Amino acid sequence: MADDLDDLARRLAEPVGGLSDEELIAAVRQAEQIRAASRERTGRLLAELHTRGLSWPRIARETGIRQTTAYDWAQPYLNVHGDET
Repeated sequence: MADDLDDLARRLAEPVGGLSDEELIAAVRQAEQIRAASRERTGRLLAELHTRGLSWPRIARETGIRQTTAYDWAQPYLNVHGDET
């Protein structure tokens, strides 16, 4: 993941107008992979906070992530803990 971030940062350090179509497409794919991995990590963290007893309104207030977004991102990981709510 760190290598992906470094590679993407190198690609974007120069004006993107100089990149070929293939390089731009590769950069978009890398950015999306990084975003998906980040969302998964965030979802796992949010699920853990909720499992520890924090309410969705409090999680939203404390993290700055909208309550519905926090719930949606955490949902796949809540069942791992046996928590359906």
